[in-house]
Amino acid sequence: MDITPSYTIGKNRNQDRVITTKSNPGGRYQMKLDLKIILFTATTLVVPTFTQAADYLSIGSCPVTCTAYTWSAGIADVINKNVEGVQATAEETKGYVANIALMQGGEMEASMATSLSAYEAYTATGNYEGSEAGKVMAWMSIAPVAMHIIALEGGPVNSIEDLKGKRIGMGQPGGVSMLDANALMAKVAGEDFEPFRVRLGDMVDMLSDGNIDAALWNGSFPLAPLIKLSAQRDLKLIPVEDDFLDALRADYPPYFRLSIPSGTYEDVKDDTPTYGLANGLVILADVPEERVYQMTKAIFENLDALAGVHHAFSRVSADTILNGFGSPLHPGALRYYREINVPGIEEFVARTGG
Repeated sequence: MDITPSYTIGKNRNQDRVITTKSNPGGRYQMKLDLKIILFTATTLVVPTFTQAADYLSIGSCPVTCTAYTWSAGIADVINKNVEGVQATAEETKGYVANIALMQGGEMEASMATSLSAYEAYTATGNYEGSEAGKVMAWMSIAPVAMHIIALEGGPVNSIEDLKGKRIGMGQPGGVSMLDANALMAKVAGEDFEPFRVRLGDMVDMLSDGNIDAALWNGSFPLAPLIKLSAQRDLKLIPVEDDFLDALRADYPPYFRLSIPSGTYEDVKDDTPTYGLANGLVILADVPEERVYQMTKAIFENLDALAGVHHAFSRVSADTILNGFGSPLHPGALRYYREINVPGIEEFVARTGG
């Protein structure tokens, strides 16, 4: 008789994760699992030798109402339907920063993350300095996020340089947008500014009321709070010039150039040059290569089905799958991308050292 645990997980630190049940991989009902109960079950249940437990893949996301949870649930469903021997679940977490910490602690196998978080986690630099390098690897880019430098017409901020010495909305603690705002302001102003670390909705209200001079947010456009602001006040977006972006990318290679198209927000009549990151999947290096190859293949061959879950997947292609990543691919993903001749794959490998 084999003793085969159904789950292998670590501690639920500070309630950062909510684990969905395997009978409910879409995550409609969440339950907080007691570690003692799990360990007791895992060490006392006797399972017949002919019952082989599946390989469990936990995909960290964010609070259940956010887009990344929808993405994770859709991906888990595709994997479960197309990859034999794997049971994937979407997990509600506190967000991307918590996801990387949970992965580094061995409590999740994969998660949503920004490409900057993926880079810093792999290199054990920045916000992940002192952690184990090489443990978290790039997997798949899904959608870009753009840095919005938000101000009002007639206000004191008309260029990036004007952010120095001003009252700046930065995003809430624990959110990845605040980390991007920190990087930007450190480059622009050092410590010569007054930060307000609140969520986007509050920043927009503070900007409208004159309580801050500008707000920074790195997110997928259009941002609903900015649509609301544009209906009430004369909104403007501050462009990012090449020289500033080049200096920023010297310290943060995953940032890449993109533009927010004209008309995205009512008051912004021209394209706004800025920069951004990728929202995407990362995975632990020790997940077997063949498993990652099969899961990558399943996801990529079912993008039409995933587009029915969320429209972001309709824009995923061989041309976008590497966007924004500055850390090496998991060997299983690399194997599949070479197989389908992803454009620029060998240049990417040489650049990232993968």
